[in-house]
Amino acid sequence: MPECVSVSEFVQEVQEDWSSPTTSSFTSKMISCRNTVYLLEEALDSDRLVLQKMKKAAKAKYTSGQEHVSHLEQYINSMEKLSVNCHSNGETEVGSAFCRLADFSKELVSPMKNLVSARSMTSQRSKVRTAVLEKKGTKDLKKPFERAWRDYESRFKQVEKEKRELARQYGMVRSEVSGGEIAEELEKERRSFQLSMCEYLIKVNEIKTKRGVDLLQNLIKHYHSHNNFLQECVSTTQRLKQYMEELNGVLTTVKQRREEEKRQLCALRDQLRPVVHTEQDSLPKQVYSMHQLLGDKQYGTERTGFLYKKSDGLRKMWQKRKCSVHNCYLTIAHATPNKPPTRLNLLTCQVKPSVEDKKCFDLISHNRTYHFLAEDEAECVAWISVLSNSKQEALSVALDGGRRGGGGGESSVEDLTRAITDDIRRMPGNNSCCDCGAPDPGWLSTNLGILTCIECSGIHREMGVHVSRIQSLSLDSLGTSDLLLARNVGNSGFNEILEANLLSPSLKPSQHSHMAERKDFIMSKYQDIHFVRRSHSSAAAMRLGLQEATKSCDIYSLIHLYAQRTELSQPLHTHIQEKGETALHLAVLLADRTSLHILDFLAQNCSNVDMQTSAGNTALHYSCLHNKSDCVKLLLRARANPHIKNELGETALDVSRRLKHSQCEELLQQAQSNQFDHHVHVEYEWRLRHDDLYDSDDDFDDKVAMETEIGTFLVLFVYFHQPRGTSSRRVQALYDCQADHHDELSFSEGQVLVVLGQEDSDWWHGYIEDEPDQRGLFPSSFVQLLSD
Repeated sequence: MPECVSVSEFVQEVQEDWSSPTTSSFTSKMISCRNTVYLLEEALDSDRLVLQKMKKAAKAKYTSGQEHVSHLEQYINSMEKLSVNCHSNGETEVGSAFCRLADFSKELVSPMKNLVSARSMTSQRSKVRTAVLEKKGTKDLKKPFERAWRDYESRFKQVEKEKRELARQYGMVRSEVSGGEIAEELEKERRSFQLSMCEYLIKVNEIKTKRGVDLLQNLIKHYHSHNNFLQECVSTTQRLKQYMEELNGVLTTVKQRREEEKRQLCALRDQLRPVVHTEQDSLPKQVYSMHQLLGDKQYGTERTGFLYKKSDGLRKMWQKRKCSVHNCYLTIAHATPNKPPTRLNLLTCQVKPSVEDKKCFDLISHNRTYHFLAEDEAECVAWISVLSNSKQEALSVALDGGRRGGGGGESSVEDLTRAITDDIRRMPGNNSCCDCGAPDPGWLSTNLGILTCIECSGIHREMGVHVSRIQSLSLDSLGTSDLLLARNVGNSGFNEILEANLLSPSLKPSQHSHMAERKDFIMSKYQDIHFVRRSHSSAAAMRLGLQEATKSCDIYSLIHLYAQRTELSQPLHTHIQEKGETALHLAVLLADRTSLHILDFLAQNCSNVDMQTSAGNTALHYSCLHNKSDCVKLLLRARANPHIKNELGETALDVSRRLKHSQCEELLQQAQSNQFDHHVHVEYEWRLRHDDLYDSDDDFDDKVAMETEIGTFLVLFVYFHQPRGTSSRRVQALYDCQADHHDELSFSEGQVLVVLGQEDSDWWHGYIEDEPDQRGLFPSSFVQLLSD
């Protein structure tokens, strides 16, 4: 390590040199002085970097402290509002508790504000000290020092050369010149060097004082503030602890009172429910019926002729239209010859004769009711019979697994299956694999209702059919029953439950991940259920939740219960017909064309599909008792045992024969002879999104007129309700935008939008200039302002 000099040594050497330049040894110490300056500069550079980091940390502490105080104040404000609401609702005890806790929180916020203020002072002083090092550092003083050193060396060499030249003239040879000999001649340069060195050491002394002593004194003040903060918090928390002990007793009393009220209400509900359900079961369902109208077979399955159809527009006019029934499709011609006719798949419709007029009948699709009028009653009966027969024949073909002859067209069941599959692919999250995010997944888990890629589907198969039942959307011959859950669940909704506690999206494998990584994640997700948010409810609460989810047709609540290992086959709290009914029995009793997916999920995922009531009836018995053939299909598809007998010694087939429920009987006979097709078609309200709403010119004209009137009204409304003195901004779309929610606006690139207001800096509210009825929220980054 180079030799250095201390401040005291430097002062002593300079004083000796000042008193006696010729005898002083300062000249020999000048190299050490120079080394000292270099080492000090390196140390100060290191300190400068450390203090810069301290400054950033102090600033971050101050900012986070301010944000924390702001959040606490918002939290306190919310508690105070909640207290006011509770007092208004008559919940005095609860409201008082919220008010007291808000007061305690205020007492804790006050010392926090003082502490944040102390942080601010520390941060400011840290900035000053860092600025001293950065702007008034020693670099400017080092330059004069270096210049003085160079001047001294240059002058020393010049004098040394002159002395040697003089000695040579006198015939002498000098090897070196001592400092004492030339001390007087180099005194000016030496004094300049000493002055620069002295000023440099003075500045270093000041910096060390600010870096060390001053900084520590400020930190002492800061930690005094910390100490005061903690003492005030301890005092407040001691009083808070006493109040919490008192509050705990009050809340226990309130909770007991609420539980008693709930118990009384539940008892009253159980007393009223059987009567209400009995009355509901006795009433015929007008729209969604599990049983199809049977037509007169003599009229066949095909027909062509004219019917009067009532328009759904403003005028409600009867319009004569040419109609034809062929291959389970009803074709309705338009008045305009070059306009393609409307085709309705009868598998998604129901025929209903009119009660008021014997010449009228209705055809009910998932999104519209068509009203038809025939020439006379006999003509009406013929059309109703043909429509019913055509639909029944298509169902029979689907059950037999065959294909209809004639016409050369594809089966209507296949058309429907393809339409449902296309609709499933468009559901949220279904454009990527449920497990790894790979695009365009083509494999379906029929019992979970999710889509996966081919790699992840292989791991699903390894887990077994009791966990996931995999089918290909394109390679396997699927029936509509295979698509029930996929149409009602989807990847997004499923992952919101099964991945609710996934700490980070990075823990999820990607499409490029190795199979071992995929397998570990999928096993943890489906078998170990690691990422599900647990409710920590009691077994009784879980059982009650299972009953309520089945009644309300809440598929996501059922999935959440299933993911928490709830036993889906356990008897429910209450029953409708017989004691010991399970959720599967309840789903059969409540089943219609809108709730079959609930029955399907329970049947495929419960541990025992053959659970019996106190009278020995299984869910299959219930389906036959109530003539619900679609329920029979789903239960047989889930491997329900048709040979189980009830207390009367009857199997489900015996019940069907006794009650003359022919469709149920036929299905059970197929199952007993191993001819039942598990990819069966079911009657369900699919709610597909591609059907035409307006199939006649008059309907379309009425629609256009109505939209024009509404659009004119909206333009006038916007104009007259716009604040005076302001003008709406016009913007142009830079990109296509597809709405994700009902309150958002869809538009195409290049369209002009009118801005009515803004939710925040990122989302604006407005409408399309040419379509004022199209209004909603849209991202401001997708548009640019137009200069009017």
